[in-house]
Amino acid sequence: MAGFMHADYGGMPPKQDLSKFVFPVLKSANILQCMTELGIELTKEELTEPTRHKDKIRKVFWQLLDICCGTTEEDLEKQAPPTDGLLYPEVHDSFIDMMFFRDLRQCMTICGVFDFSLKDLYVPRKDRLRTQLSALINMAKFREEQLKMYAELNEPRAQYLSELALRHEENKELEAHREEAMAKNYEVMEEMDKIVSECDELEAEISRRNKGQREARLLVENLKKEGVVLNDKFQSAKWTLEEARNEAEQLMAQVVSSPDRRKEELLRKRERLEKAKAEVRNLQELIQTNKANTIIVQQSVKEIEEAMELQKQVIEEAERYEESMGEVQKTMKEVEENNEKIQELTEKADESERALLRVEEKLAHMRKQSKMKMEAAQDRLEIAKEQLVQVEKERREGMARVNAGEAEVQALKAKMEEEQIKTNKEIDAMIEEYKKAESVFMARNERRMQVIEAAF
Repeated sequence: MAGFMHADYGGMPPKQDLSKFVFPVLKSANILQCMTELGIELTKEELTEPTRHKDKIRKVFWQLLDICCGTTEEDLEKQAPPTDGLLYPEVHDSFIDMMFFRDLRQCMTICGVFDFSLKDLYVPRKDRLRTQLSALINMAKFREEQLKMYAELNEPRAQYLSELALRHEENKELEAHREEAMAKNYEVMEEMDKIVSECDELEAEISRRNKGQREARLLVENLKKEGVVLNDKFQSAKWTLEEARNEAEQLMAQVVSSPDRRKEELLRKRERLEKAKAEVRNLQELIQTNKANTIIVQQSVKEIEEAMELQKQVIEEAERYEESMGEVQKTMKEVEENNEKIQELTEKADESERALLRVEEKLAHMRKQSKMKMEAAQDRLEIAKEQLVQVEKERREGMARVNAGEAEVQALKAKMEEEQIKTNKEIDAMIEEYKKAESVFMARNERRMQVIEAAF
């Protein structure tokens, strides 16, 4: 992995002025205490000697990244592209590491550390690690405080919203009751209008019946008078007829008249009888007419009694109408009370909405600040992405150079082996020549020694 490091990341990063940090650089004891509060295991030895515990420091960075940004190793594994079918799948083995470094560097930039590099991840140093952990702890504490503040602000907001929803439900119920009361009131008013119209019709009918009753009474009185007169006439005619009959009988018993005179008398009496019969028929017809008029009068009296009964019913309906008016007034009073309650609930709802607006304005202000920070962080992220792209590009170029270097090394190794074999052969030949020269020299030396000994 060291072969992939760019000079800006793998080498010595530019030093950042400690006085420009926006967070306090904590002491080792404070860092260990804060780590314990965050639920992260870290010992003093691991903090003071991070180079010997690189894997542990890497795990601590993973946990802090999860706490501050919500990014886990599983999330990055899901983002890793599939390597099936790729020509060089081993090149993508470091994808998760590069994504982890990218997210961690972005988080460090947001926290206020702008010189975080791969060397800090793979070769951590004590002083830089303490600064980086201080920045991450400051971010974690700030996030925890903001979450508490958000919870404190969100709790009354939720209460306001629930209360507002409750008020809306009550308002809907009251509106439904008001609509129902208005509908009932409308029905009652329609019934009252019908009753009033019926009362008017009944009053007109009663007036007409009263008028007919008065006319019938006058007619009955006149008919009674005419009946008495006709009865007197009938009795008089009857009495006259009886007298005429009696007189005729007496005359017939006493006098024997001539047939002609008798016929004349009979004709006169027959004429009187016919007149009497005609008068009787007229009287009978008049009596029948009077009987018919009497029946009409009785029917009129019956209708008048029915009209009186209807008048009683009208009076009862009027009493019920007055009771209905009382109920209507009571209903209107309830409607007014419901309207007052609706007004109170509306005022409470408006007050709740104003409180909700204040909370939302505060949240909007906080969101605006967070948005500004996120925009700044996004800008830094874009810069980091560009740098990461450059790093990836240089990493690939480095890989190409490494591969080319490895090929050159292999070629040099082969050439060195050939040279070594050639050199060994030359050395063996030189040794062989040296041995031959040594044997010749030794032989010559022995001969010289023999000559010298022979001379002495």
